[in-house]
Amino acid sequence: MGGQLDLALGRRGASALTVTQLVRMVREALEERFNECWVVGEISNARFANSNHFYFTLKDANAAINAVMFASAKRRLRFRPADGMQVIVRGRVNVYETRGSLQLYAEEMEPRGAGALQVAFEQLKERLADEGLFDAARKRALPFLPRTVGIVTALGGAGLRDILRVLFERFPNLHVIVRPARVQGVGAAEEIAQAIEDLNRDGRAEVIIVGRGGGSLEDLWAFNEEVVARAIYRSARPIVSAVGHEIDYTIADFVADARAPTPTFAAHLVAPDKSELSERIAAFARAMESATRKALADLNEEVARLGSRVRHPRLLIRDARQRLDEAAFDLKLAIDRCARDSRLRASALARRLRAPVGAIREARLNAAGLSGLLAAAGRSVLQNRRKRLGALAAQLDSLSPLRVLERGYAVVTNERDGRVVTDAQDVEIGDLLDIRLKRGRLRARAESRQV
Repeated sequence: MGGQLDLALGRRGASALTVTQLVRMVREALEERFNECWVVGEISNARFANSNHFYFTLKDANAAINAVMFASAKRRLRFRPADGMQVIVRGRVNVYETRGSLQLYAEEMEPRGAGALQVAFEQLKERLADEGLFDAARKRALPFLPRTVGIVTALGGAGLRDILRVLFERFPNLHVIVRPARVQGVGAAEEIAQAIEDLNRDGRAEVIIVGRGGGSLEDLWAFNEEVVARAIYRSARPIVSAVGHEIDYTIADFVADARAPTPTFAAHLVAPDKSELSERIAAFARAMESATRKALADLNEEVARLGSRVRHPRLLIRDARQRLDEAAFDLKLAIDRCARDSRLRASALARRLRAPVGAIREARLNAAGLSGLLAAAGRSVLQNRRKRLGALAAQLDSLSPLRVLERGYAVVTNERDGRVVTDAQDVEIGDLLDIRLKRGRLRARAESRQV
């Protein structure tokens, strides 16, 4: 027998096999018996080669078998296998000739207890959350009244019809850019991501709706792909995710700036109702008019009240002059009384003294001199009082607002709050100013400000 080593092994005619022959015979037997089988077990010793092949051990409580899933099969996996995961594997059992070891060649793999899509969803959700793609701090507010809305969805779908109907019902002036893309099936995720990038590159859309109508988890799966999540994350425009029905959640919902439970609700989010806005504007106008009228009435009342309390400078000067006259009158009375008393005392002394004629004459001269001194003192006091009164009158006159206006100054009032302007910081650019001059008034608008 060619290639065989003929040896006598206990009985005549028996022949020995080479290792290669033995292994091949076992392999052929396994191929015939276990060309396809389903095996349940736990993954351990999982490792991914640079070639993208996946090597692992499949085990249960009593046994283990080496397994491999080549790159062509691994690309079809919806989830990432890991140690400790219970799985169901479809494959074939064979012998790895180089080592002579039994090996399971896996073609398909499903998580046991949970579907592959659900496991893939949870794995990607956890990984992207760790990277910060779901952080609320990075989410942007939607524009209040966008001029242009971008839509990424399939042409002819019910989702697109619902979005367009609601948009144009709520705000007929709105511009819409539809960037069609497949929303399910092979290659749909890549088309959705490319459509988002195209609308960002175009730049006209101020907000973008990405979505489709309802369906199964498999139908909606394109919106759970990482390429779509990262395209939404990179978008310079706010994204509204509108996928499926209210109970459906996708990875796109978590990354987007806003989630709409349905495509119809997405249209409500991005487009305000024009008739409602018109009514709100009219209500605001009425409220502002009423508030302005009340504020003006209150200001007029306040001006009248203050006016009644402010006395004109002429009245103050008149009162001061009257007080000066009264003081002068009182002073004259005091001087006259003093002079009379002095004359009486002199007369009394003259009667009590029997002095020579010279002494009497001297006494009389002294009395006359004293009277002159008293009169001079009275005149000096009166003159000083008049000077002080003149100074007070001049001071009052200089403090008069009318005198300030005569010197070229002006009184500036801000019409926004009715207050007199004394500091440039109290004036906003565009405020209307009332300028009161010596003669007349001016109305001006603040165009610049220096502080």
